[in-house]
Amino acid sequence: MAPASKVSTLRRRLLMLISWPLLLLLGASLFADYRTAVSIADEAYDSALGSTVIALATRLERDDDDLDIEVDLPPAADEILRSDTVDRVSYLVVDERGKVVAGDPALLVLPRPSMPNRVQLEDAQLGGQVVRSASYLYQGKGLVATAIVAETTLKRSRAARRILATVIWPNLLLIAAALLLVYFGVRTALKPLDALGERIARRSVSDFGPLADDEVPGEARPLVGAINRLMTSLGEAAQSQQAFLSNAAHQLRTPLAGLQTQLELAADALPPDARPRVERLRDATRRLVHVTHQMLALARTSPEGALIHEHGPVELPALLEDAASELIDQAIARDIDLGFEAAPATVEGSRWMLREMLANLIDNGITYTPAGGHVTVRCGSGPDGVFVEVEDDGPGIPEAERSRVFERFYRLAGSPRAGSGLGLAIVKEVADRHGARVSVGSGPKGIGTSICVVFGPSGQAC
Repeated sequence: MAPASKVSTLRRRLLMLISWPLLLLLGASLFADYRTAVSIADEAYDSALGSTVIALATRLERDDDDLDIEVDLPPAADEILRSDTVDRVSYLVVDERGKVVAGDPALLVLPRPSMPNRVQLEDAQLGGQVVRSASYLYQGKGLVATAIVAETTLKRSRAARRILATVIWPNLLLIAAALLLVYFGVRTALKPLDALGERIARRSVSDFGPLADDEVPGEARPLVGAINRLMTSLGEAAQSQQAFLSNAAHQLRTPLAGLQTQLELAADALPPDARPRVERLRDATRRLVHVTHQMLALARTSPEGALIHEHGPVELPALLEDAASELIDQAIARDIDLGFEAAPATVEGSRWMLREMLANLIDNGITYTPAGGHVTVRCGSGPDGVFVEVEDDGPGIPEAERSRVFERFYRLAGSPRAGSGLGLAIVKEVADRHGARVSVGSGPKGIGTSICVVFGPSGQAC
């Protein structure tokens, strides 16, 4: 079985499979939107830069006296050209011989256009800074000259950062909303599976009936079908086990009862000096019959072997009388006063299991009560539900041992009588199978033992 930390739920797998493509889509969308917006901004800046260099070229004229090229650029126009609050703007005009006509000679290192009357845009390094240059080879009116305008890229970088901030937040909000919708959509879509799991978890361990697939999604119906086939197989196996246990109980009880009877007859027919050995055999056989019966009853009541298909209303007074009738002779033989206080009470459950529980409670009381003692069996309805109680005035059970007396084969140290250690284990199994609680307390006036089984929602002690 995989460690709990590595177990991946279907919900988590769906969220991961949907979330990762959405995140990749977010990255692609951010990149595309950013590049598009930056490209538009750069085109606008380039258009303005190109217009500036063309405007500068239109101010070129030839001096009539010496035929040199001049730039008709008044100081105010020069100031306007350079008046950028963010970037540093420079310009240069050279004639066809490479002579500087006007502007900043530092721009001579920048590339020049090869085609006339067309703006050429370039990125370059100037003075350790990145600049964007626009150059224009002007030919016309009997003169040839090159105009260059360059500016740093601070405005462009700032615009790119603003564009990124403007683009990223809408995309993040969009992807967050999409992920939220996906999360709730997956939760809603998987609710039928959660409901199916709850239905399976609420089923009793003895319920092997098929699961209804009316509200099950189509994708889960093969799983439900496989579970139903498994439940059918388990039910058949449990029925076979139950039939085997019932047959074994019947087949073992008959020969053991016959052996016990023959030993009793033989003990009566033998001379007195030969009886002790046969009587020991008889007592051992009686204990063997009792233990065999209890072991088979425990196997039938355990979750592994029990099928409570015969659940129904059980009248506890009649059941108590039926269970105690077989133990009256045992109580009389040990000079024990076996009393009954039966009030009307009905419980939903398996009659044969509840009878086994009552028989073991009464037998336990008779076994551990000394001669001349009292065992009282009562049933009825109280504020916490229907209850069954067996009370005796025997040696009692120490508080430190009360939590262990329901363990299989556990017996109190120094018990005066031999026992199998299975009686109270059977009581606990039957109580658990019926959703009841068993409690152990002291008998009347703090003497002896009181064992109470409560069938009710609260399961409080008597």
